[in-house]
Amino acid sequence: MTKLSLTAFVATALAAPALAATPIDFTWEGHRIVGTTDQVGNVQIIKGRDLATDSDFELHVKDGYVLGSFGGIPVAYPVPKRKLAVAKAG
Repeated sequence: MTKLSLTAFVATALAAPALAATPIDFTWEGHRIVGTTDQVGNVQIIKGRDLATDSDFELHVKDGYVLGSFGGIPVAYPVPKRKLAVAKAG
């Protein structure tokens, strides 16, 4: 999974409510992602599996940064900024 896909994945997962062990299940660029998000103190923990590649992941989001592993590969990057779509008046 590319960094771009991981960035979009985290943005999608962060949109989930910050309740204890909130399930996530979505498809992104052909990858079905299932897992949970959980808030522990000031750290959001996103755990799960990419069913398309059978890759487990665990990501910790804190202070605008993501640290963790995806398919056994360490990852670290800034939390993606959300882009807002602006509709033009016709």
